[in-house]
Amino acid sequence: MKRVARSVIKAPMKKIPILLEHACFVSPKKSSFAVWYSNKVSDQGVAYSDHIAAGEVGGPPPIDWRRNSKVKFSGVCVLSFAKLLMCRPLEVHERHPDSRKAIVCTRNYRPLKYPGSQSLLFSLTFIRRNLRHWLKEDGNGILPGNVALLGNSVFDNANYYHFWTDVIADIWYIRQHLPEKDLPDYYLVPHSNTSWQWDVLSLCGIQQSQVIPYSGNETFSLEKLTIPVRDKGAMNLPSWLCRAMHDMCEWSPRAQRGERLIFVSRADAGRRRVANEEIIRERLRQKGFEVHTLNGLSVTEQQQLFASSAIICAPHGAALTNLVWCGPGTVIIDLLSERHLIPCFRELAAQNRLFYYPVACQQVEGVTSGIKGDIVVSLAQAESILDIVDHHKKKSSDLMEEQDGDVPIGKSTPIS
Repeated sequence: MKRVARSVIKAPMKKIPILLEHACFVSPKKSSFAVWYSNKVSDQGVAYSDHIAAGEVGGPPPIDWRRNSKVKFSGVCVLSFAKLLMCRPLEVHERHPDSRKAIVCTRNYRPLKYPGSQSLLFSLTFIRRNLRHWLKEDGNGILPGNVALLGNSVFDNANYYHFWTDVIADIWYIRQHLPEKDLPDYYLVPHSNTSWQWDVLSLCGIQQSQVIPYSGNETFSLEKLTIPVRDKGAMNLPSWLCRAMHDMCEWSPRAQRGERLIFVSRADAGRRRVANEEIIRERLRQKGFEVHTLNGLSVTEQQQLFASSAIICAPHGAALTNLVWCGPGTVIIDLLSERHLIPCFRELAAQNRLFYYPVACQQVEGVTSGIKGDIVVSLAQAESILDIVDHHKKKSSDLMEEQDGDVPIGKSTPIS
């Protein structure tokens, strides 16, 4: 009887948050203050088997990639006289003091509900946490013009991957939907004031005077707010993402891959390092690999480094975002933690016609978080990595001999 009673009580209790969201929140498609532009960018799936390696280093079982649900609808919303409540993260999520997320509201402070917006639970938690900051706000009047809310997907405002894929790609997405006369005048950006962020924005034609950092105010009142609604983050990537990044910085992809062999080290990072890096690093050096850390390289230098490469081996991290600058056929060897199996670089590699090999490595003991823990590359995995390198070096040598002999080159087939 008790079980029956519990199930009878639990069923309606689960629906209470949903009912509250319907009562308190409003859809951008239904708000009288919003204009909705439905998605018109084709998002066809990428055929992974044609351009990335089917075989996964380390043998069975196959990698079980982490996923979340794709957005139910996408497009661009232009909201008149919007309100933004800027939320500080919980301490566990804070990597930078200026990290923020925004709760988007109508002029009447009714939160907007759309795929990727903050949930009821988030809103209640962060209203309590941030209310004192909002009440201290003197008020700066209504910001005139059209302001685009970029990113707003994660709290990390100093991450190279999310800055390119969530922030910069948002600008591209907005431009596909709004007529030129209605494009944003300013951009609200999750910004940590690092030089590379200014470099990226400048490279993409965004002036410093157009940038408003999330941390600029505790609240914002805006004449017009443009909100791109689409898949963001690292779980489900839109199939046009690589093209958007190329378009934004006017990148002309190479017709073929480069020649350099690169190992990207995370020895200077605070998390997800390779604990036994010296073993794999030295063995790769013997194969002709250069060892690089990207810290200190300009964005343009990072682009050129990856564009000039034939094979890149790296621990999973934001540096691999640069694989979008590689020529077709470049080999990417991604060293992941078995507890942090995120498919973002697999999908970007497929979009850019690269060979991609994921290596699911054991995480060091004592750290439960997959996003933080260091990894260990086993001897068997190290041997498999060297086999991949030898295979592709031989393939390159064979192709050069065919070209010298004027023999037609067949389609490259990934290792199975």
